[in-house]
Amino acid sequence: MSESATAAASPWYRALDRTQWKALIASNLGWTFDGFEVFALILTVGVALRQLLDPSQYQFIPAYAGAIIAITVFGWGLSSAAFLPIISAASVR
Repeated sequence: MSESATAAASPWYRALDRTQWKALIASNLGWTFDGFEVFALILTVGVALRQLLDPSQYQFIPAYAGAIIAITVFGWGLSSAAFLPIISAASVR
């Protein structure tokens, strides 16, 4: 069997070397911790805003919390979208 046929028949992860595995694991951990950070923000933003705002502004907490979470998630999505051309170019090779 030719080398290209063997490469096409084997799973993608068989072609990775040690350095590529380390990079894959590091990026996966980074993505996991980033997801945890957003979840922690959602859990704590209300309490934090109650401590920061004057009681007369408590009625605006849902709007402020929504804006903070939206900006955070938008930034995450924007940074992920910035890497799509790089990922696409790497998968074509």
